[in-house]
Amino acid sequence: MKTQCSKCFRNLGVNSRADIYEYIESKGSVNVTDITGHTKLKQPTVSYHLKEMNESGLLKKTLKGKEVFYSVNADCPHDGYRCVVSHTSASINS
Repeated sequence: MKTQCSKCFRNLGVNSRADIYEYIESKGSVNVTDITGHTKLKQPTVSYHLKEMNESGLLKKTLKGKEVFYSVNADCPHDGYRCVVSHTSASINS
């Protein structure tokens, strides 16, 4: 496993982030309002978690009008191959 993956795994070690990641993965693409409704966390907290997860490469964000939508990044941001985290969670959920 790549050593850069430790940052992604560390991000998912936070229960709220793991919940957010699983939710985004199940929905495909969601905005902050959707995630806030799902997690019952406050919007600034959700935004902080999304920022951290996006910076580590776990998520991709897309601007649609004035809204930002997040989706799971299936490709590793470090080497471009299939993400180990994404692949692992898909195997666990099957």
